[in-house]
Amino acid sequence: MTKPLPALDLIQNFDRLPDDAVVPLKVSRIVRGTSEWTDRRNTPLRRVQVSPRRYGHRVGDIRAFVRGAATP
Repeated sequence: MTKPLPALDLIQNFDRLPDDAVVPLKVSRIVRGTSEWTDRRNTPLRRVQVSPRRYGHRVGDIRAFVRGAATP
């Protein structure tokens, strides 16, 4: 059994990713500073389906949201 990666390891390469990259929802929540519960109730970003049971957010959308340019 592998132990989960610390939050810093998950986001350490975030700044190097292109805007079209899709990151897991967990990484998106860490960068935006929100909880899973808050994200489920009212997410301001469009989810992108990565595989049949996995979703993520575009890096460009996360960056725009953090800058305040994205509107819900």
